[in-house]
Amino acid sequence: MHIKQVVIEGFKSYKDQIAVEPFSHKINAVVGANGSGKSNFFSAIRFVISDMSALGPEERQQLLHEGAGHAVLSAYVEIIFNNSDNRLPVDKEEVRLRRTITVKKDEYSLDRKHITKTEVLNLLESAGFSRANPYYVVQQGKIMAMTTMKDHERLDLLKEIGGTKVYEERRKESLKLMQDTETRRQRINEVVRQLETKLKELDEERAELAQYQQIDKQRRSLEYAIYDKEISDIRAKLEQIEGQRQKENELRSNHARKQSEEHSRLKRIAKDLRALTDKQADVAARLRDAQAAHQVAIKKHAQAELDLQELLDSAAKSEDAKAHFIKQLDELLASISAKQREFNQVKADLDVCQTESGRVAQALSTADRKLQALFTKQGRTSHFRTEQERDDWLIKEIAQLEKTVARKQQSLATLSAETQQLNSELMELSQGVGDKDSLIRTKEEELSKEDRRVRELLQQRDLLNDQRKRICRGLDERDRSIKELQDQAQSATRHFEHSVARDINKSLQNVQRAMRNHKISGVHGPLIELLSCEKHFHTAVEVTAGNSLFNVVVETDDVATQLSGIMNREKSGRATFMPLNRLNPDRVTMPEDLRANARPIMEHINFDPKYTKAMQQVFGKTLLCKDLDVANTAAHRTHLNCVTMGGDEVSKKGSFTGGFRDLSRSKMDAMHEMKSSGQKLQEAAVAQQSQQGEFDAIDQQIATLMGEIQKLDATRNHHRQQLEGMRAELAAAQKRQADLRSTVEAKEGREADIRANVMGLQDTINNQRSEIGTPLDSQLTSVEKEQLKQLQETIRQFQDEDKAGRQTRLQAETKQASLQELLSCNLLKRKAELEAQIETANQATDGARQQAHQEEAAKAKAGEQSMSNDAQGLEKEAEDINGKLRKLQAEHEKLSEREQADTQLIQDEQRTLEQMMAKRSGLEQKKGDLEKKIREMGTLPADAFEKYRDHSPKELHKLLQKCQSQLSKYGNVNQKALDQYVNFTEQREELKRRQTENTRGEVKIKQLIEVLDMRKDEAIERTFKGVAKSFREIFGELAPGGRGELVMQKRLRSQPEQADDMDGDDAEAQPADGMSERYSGVKVKVSFGAGDIMSMKQLSGGQKTLVALALIFAIQRCDPAPFYLFDEIDAALDPQYRTTVGKMLARQANDAQNPAQFIITTFHPQLLHETDKVYGTSHYNRISRVDCVTKQDALEFIQSEEDRQKQGAQ
Repeated sequence: MHIKQVVIEGFKSYKDQIAVEPFSHKINAVVGANGSGKSNFFSAIRFVISDMSALGPEERQQLLHEGAGHAVLSAYVEIIFNNSDNRLPVDKEEVRLRRTITVKKDEYSLDRKHITKTEVLNLLESAGFSRANPYYVVQQGKIMAMTTMKDHERLDLLKEIGGTKVYEERRKESLKLMQDTETRRQRINEVVRQLETKLKELDEERAELAQYQQIDKQRRSLEYAIYDKEISDIRAKLEQIEGQRQKENELRSNHARKQSEEHSRLKRIAKDLRALTDKQADVAARLRDAQAAHQVAIKKHAQAELDLQELLDSAAKSEDAKAHFIKQLDELLASISAKQREFNQVKADLDVCQTESGRVAQALSTADRKLQALFTKQGRTSHFRTEQERDDWLIKEIAQLEKTVARKQQSLATLSAETQQLNSELMELSQGVGDKDSLIRTKEEELSKEDRRVRELLQQRDLLNDQRKRICRGLDERDRSIKELQDQAQSATRHFEHSVARDINKSLQNVQRAMRNHKISGVHGPLIELLSCEKHFHTAVEVTAGNSLFNVVVETDDVATQLSGIMNREKSGRATFMPLNRLNPDRVTMPEDLRANARPIMEHINFDPKYTKAMQQVFGKTLLCKDLDVANTAAHRTHLNCVTMGGDEVSKKGSFTGGFRDLSRSKMDAMHEMKSSGQKLQEAAVAQQSQQGEFDAIDQQIATLMGEIQKLDATRNHHRQQLEGMRAELAAAQKRQADLRSTVEAKEGREADIRANVMGLQDTINNQRSEIGTPLDSQLTSVEKEQLKQLQETIRQFQDEDKAGRQTRLQAETKQASLQELLSCNLLKRKAELEAQIETANQATDGARQQAHQEEAAKAKAGEQSMSNDAQGLEKEAEDINGKLRKLQAEHEKLSEREQADTQLIQDEQRTLEQMMAKRSGLEQKKGDLEKKIREMGTLPADAFEKYRDHSPKELHKLLQKCQSQLSKYGNVNQKALDQYVNFTEQREELKRRQTENTRGEVKIKQLIEVLDMRKDEAIERTFKGVAKSFREIFGELAPGGRGELVMQKRLRSQPEQADDMDGDDAEAQPADGMSERYSGVKVKVSFGAGDIMSMKQLSGGQKTLVALALIFAIQRCDPAPFYLFDEIDAALDPQYRTTVGKMLARQANDAQNPAQFIITTFHPQLLHETDKVYGTSHYNRISRVDCVTKQDALEFIQSEEDRQKQGAQ
């Protein structure tokens, strides 16, 4: 066995999980800088196997890693042992032992299973790790402590190793027990002396007590005889009272049965009364609704007739108005035609006038330009000095005019393009106006078709609404019926729950809840729900089954186990389960000759065949008999239980059970009522669902129709909006057409003006060009003068013509505007109004609309008649209900009076029974008191039962009085003298016996202590010899040429107790329990090489360490362990001794008989050379790690550490 691997997480400096590479089963070394985590690594191993058995919260907190980042809340160390030699009593080759701590807990686990600390210690002890020898773990300070040990401390160490410490503790306890025993013995002797004195006094009182007891026996015999006679008289009276009580009880039962029947009838009548009252209220409400609906229908019919008459009257008026409007429209159309012709003539005249005016204006402009050119030429001499100066100016002026002409021509081209585009747009607009007018007529026809379709759909909707109302009334009636059935079902459920014990009912509910919550299948339900029978068998079935009616039938025992477990965990009551797979009831047969008056009750029960076993289990051994006589005979012959229809029961063992049964609390009746009401409710719900389906279908059809109507309404509204939009668009297009015409005309006029202006500019340019190069004269030529004169005359003529033309054109334009205003703002608007009025008149005289109103009026009349019929039917139904109510109320009053009379009779009989019961209770109380007195007499004389049997009560009382007179003479006698004497004698003998046993036990304990003292000394000597021998051998190995001895120092009997001396070599301690010690200490004597033998105080530090190691190795060799942990044991050794220690470890690790594993830490190369595997610890950011390293890396690290220490020392 050895440590295979160590896993650490969260422990001290090891924050993250560290899984050390598997150890060698020989020598393993751990190296690392100080503070890197070597000691913490050894602490982790000790933490699991040896140290820190009981930790407080603060100590556990100190073991948790503390560093940067999140706080560590838990830590664990796990050691994986190689158990191939089965040294650990675990049937595995690899055993994992883990110890986990948090701030609040500390626990062990073995192979992932929880284990206690005691079990861990026992497990390690069984593997060879003794609590008395903890030297398989050697810490840094343990060697130093052993170098300074005194002789008596080394002796104590051997005692601990030899196991004598346990004996010494037990010896102290035994001596203390012997002291306590001696104290008790002294107290017993004192009590015995007191008892002897008391017994002498009691011996004198026994004679007087014997006489007293003789007379007292006679007294008790007499009292018994008197009490016995009184009890006999009481029994006779009780029998008489019981007979009378049975008669009264039978009479009361008959009256109670009768009252129960009357009460049941009253309940049924009350139920019928409530139902009729509810129905009366419902019918009254429906009647009020029907009458209100009738009034509404009357008003609706009257309104429909009124609307129809108004429509007819309006149609008649509309025909007259339509004719008048048509006449006005014809006249208006003629007037519009005349004005339109006049407008066209004025427009043509205006066009001619504008053409002539343009010609005159152009001619006038040309003449004016020529005239201005002559005037300009005439005045040039005043502006220019030379011809060249004039010509230069003319050239510039011509260039400027040519630019102006170019701009004018460009504007003329643009204006001409715009006019052409407007003319094209005007043509398109004219075409669009025609198309819109045609589209409007088409849309009006579509709208008319949609109106007809809406009327058809509305008729269908009205028919469906009538059907819907009829079904809705049926649904209302069905809802009322279901509500009544629900009330009945709830009442039946409450009745059933009240008839069943509360705990049973609660348990059944818990079973149902468990089945739902945990989704358990295979639960069939209570037995009472799985059977049915005719009502007159209910009492017999209920008596036969008893509480077994509430046994829960399940498919298998697994289901029963599962439900039982759930109910146990939830503490939800108890239930009895009947698993069908485990039931195997016996089948019974009965004689055929009994079948005439007795049959198996199973034959009268109805159930599903799959529940046969459960029914057979409960009812299979019971017969249903005609009466009690038949039941008694059948029970004796068949050895079966028998029951009558009335519930009287005869057991197969012969006992009778019967009497009055309150049928109002029958569980079977309640279950039958609950099932019946539930079935009716289910059937009503199915019918309601069917009606609801029909209602929903019609509702869906209505919704479909309404959807279609809404769609058509939306379409019609959309079409109306489209039509209005089209008409608005047509009007806008027509207005746009007129506006475009005006715009075109204006642009054409402007175009003519620009052309005339361009022509004038061209003339000016031509005149100025012709002037270039001519002489600069101050006067015009004769030709020019004549031309100037003619031009002035021509201009005057053109101005007159232009003025006359302007006047004519203005008149024409004024007339044209007046006609345009008359047409567009008066005549055409009036035409549109008349056409709209004619359209309205057409709608008012529409035959379809009149037919719709006529149909609406007929429908309103039919609705009124239907509402009238409904109201009359409800009135008749209300009268019938009132008649039934009066009849039931009369019957209810009569039955109530009879019930009150029966109740009074039962109360009188109950009072009589109570008086009898009170009398019987008094007699039973008296009888009980007499029997109690007899019991209190204790044991009676043998002749007490027959001696006074023939005496009368009077004689017995005289004899009793005489005995009491004699007993009065012994008033001061100690009646307990004999008992006290016997009791004290027994106590004295018991105390003497115990005293003898204590003395015998004390002797044996002393003998045992002496034997154990001898064995203790033998154990010390045996342990000393083994350790001394091993010490001698090991010291020779560690210090070649040297010799070491352990010397046991014996205490001389005459030697006085000494205190510890200063160096500790001859020290000895006083035993705590006062017993004499044979040995005083263990001395160490060693010599190195050929030197003298020296004691510990004469050695150097390194030599002392070597002696301490030799002692530790000697102890380990006497009590070997499978592995050892050494923490820097070579720290104080001299270099040559480190080598010998390393070689000794290597020999032990490779020993053929008892190999051991070593895990060591060191800072020196001598031990490292002998290792098989080396591990290095590192520390970064307060977190340690352990990794496997090569031996060469470890040696280099150790060398660097030594160099660093030397440099530090220098």
